[in-house]
Amino acid sequence: MSIDLDGPSLLHALGAVCAAPILLEVRDLSCPAPELSTAEESQHAGMSSEKRRAEYLIGRAALKAVLTRLGKSDDTAAVVWPSAFCSLSHSHGHAVAVGLAGGMGIGIDLQLQRTPPFMMAERILADDTLEWWRQLPESAQAQALQRFWTVNEAVYKACPAPQPAYFRHYRMADPTLFNGALTIDGTDYRFDVHTLALADGFLSLALRT
Repeated sequence: MSIDLDGPSLLHALGAVCAAPILLEVRDLSCPAPELSTAEESQHAGMSSEKRRAEYLIGRAALKAVLTRLGKSDDTAAVVWPSAFCSLSHSHGHAVAVGLAGGMGIGIDLQLQRTPPFMMAERILADDTLEWWRQLPESAQAQALQRFWTVNEAVYKACPAPQPAYFRHYRMADPTLFNGALTIDGTDYRFDVHTLALADGFLSLALRT
């Protein structure tokens, strides 16, 4: 069953599986544009398309709300990525921002109406996950690959820089589970990962432990 893409629904679903007290804000294109700092105005003006500028605004609106709740400056241009305490993702007119006070790393990724091509599987899946994925019916492979992509992106955002490995080194303890552990080959990094199925995509949250 899919989860509705709104703040209360996502927070309720994540709260049921995530022990950490995360903050979450959702915005879409119907929301009013936020007031931007000078640096944010400069970033916005430099966007190459109207679509990117629109998604920048809803993303900044969501992130500003999270930063304010964390007691930090809401100037999103000052955030250094990857951030230990906040993360942001947007897709097809929706933006989701998350925050965690005192966290060691948090990442969020939203993918709607977009599936990586099958030829990407060998580049983004660890060998054991790839073997499991190949055994799926072709009708299920696209959905699974989209889910794995959001997991990888969320972990990437929750991982300290410099990034220590490629996606194919991200090893899920059990690729069949939507809530589980993930490690990165050759490192001591550990993550708890939670994925929600949405009507036309997936949202994944990663927390560095």
